[in-house]
Amino acid sequence: MGNEGLIAAVIDSGPIIHLTEIGCLPLLRIFSTLHIPDAVWHETVGQGRVLQEDLLKLDIIKCHALLPAEINHFTTEKGFTKLDGGERECLYLCRQISVPLILTDDLAVRDAANLLNIIPVGSLGIVVKAYKSEQISLGEAERMINALYDISSLFVTRAIVEIAIKELYKRFPHG
Repeated sequence: MGNEGLIAAVIDSGPIIHLTEIGCLPLLRIFSTLHIPDAVWHETVGQGRVLQEDLLKLDIIKCHALLPAEINHFTTEKGFTKLDGGERECLYLCRQISVPLILTDDLAVRDAANLLNIIPVGSLGIVVKAYKSEQISLGEAERMINALYDISSLFVTRAIVEIAIKELYKRFPHG
């Protein structure tokens, strides 16, 4: 259970907030580096929804200050003007630093990411990845998925939760 297979991701505010709400922020350590744009930092730490210390003690956080003019150009060019600032910055940052993975719970951002050939993974998917990488047990994974539905502010249907739980039971080769 070393660092082999760990990958970097750009993270939106949703997974940070939702995993914090269920006391599972350390799950994010399944990634080698988490790139956080300034707007997302402001939406989470700046608004008191997440403690700065909790994020920094993950030891995988890299903050990015981005140029508004470049983000505006990218947003207009790609037609992403309806997304909020943090979401636009995340998509721009993925492209800017060539990170093909975005952690987001927002459906519109997931759609935009797919258009850019960026892989979107939400809070439920993070739990599934943590289980499949043997960082948590099956029981812990089920508890966390149910907590995301029952406790966190994540908007997700019970049907989606059931799909995520079924995903836990699929057998994947560990390699």
